[in-house]
Amino acid sequence: MKWNKNRRLIGICIAAAVAMIVLQGCAKLERHTALPANLQGRAEIPGFSGVRYRVGIDDAEMAWEGVACNKRELAYLAALGHQGSMPPAIALAISGGGDNGAFGAGLLNGWTAAGDRPEFKLVTGISTGALIAPFAFLGPQYDDTLKEVYTNISGEDIATPRNILAAIFSDAMADNSLMASAGKKDHP
Repeated sequence: MKWNKNRRLIGICIAAAVAMIVLQGCAKLERHTALPANLQGRAEIPGFSGVRYRVGIDDAEMAWEGVACNKRELAYLAALGHQGSMPPAIALAISGGGDNGAFGAGLLNGWTAAGDRPEFKLVTGISTGALIAPFAFLGPQYDDTLKEVYTNISGEDIATPRNILAAIFSDAMADNSLMASAGKKDHP
C-alpha cells in the first residue's frame, strides 16, 4: 500500500514538472526597447539637458558643442594665465574582460608607481573597463580603491547561487541580497 502511494506521489510530481516546462514554453518572449521609439529624440538625462547626441542624427549639434567646449576651455586656461594653444589631451580607453579587469586596475596602479601617469581628459571603457573608467579619470588618489575592488572582492561577496529550481520559480539563478544588505550597512 505504501509503495503505491509513493509511486502515485512521484507520478504527480513528474506530471507537474512536465506541465510547468510545457507551459513555460508557451510564454511570449518579446524584448522591448528601453525607450519607446517616439520618445528617443526627446530623452534627456535629468539635470543635464543638451548633453545627449545621437551619431548620424545630431552631428551638427555635436560639432557645435565641441567647438563651444574648446572655446570655454581656452577661456578657462587664459583665466589661469595660460597662453598659446591648449595642452595635449590624453584619453584612455579600457577594454572589458569580466574579472580580468584586475589587469586594468593593476596597470593604473603600476603607472602611478612608475611616476609618469598622465592626467586624462577623457576616459571610457567597455564592461568592467567602464567600471574602472571613473576611477582612472578621477586620478591616482583612487588607486587603492581600485586595488581593493579587484583583489579583495570575489563573486561570493556579491551573490550566492540558488538551486536549479530558481530557473523556474525565481527571477535569477543567484541571490544578491547579501550585497544589498552590505550596502545598507555602509550607507545608512
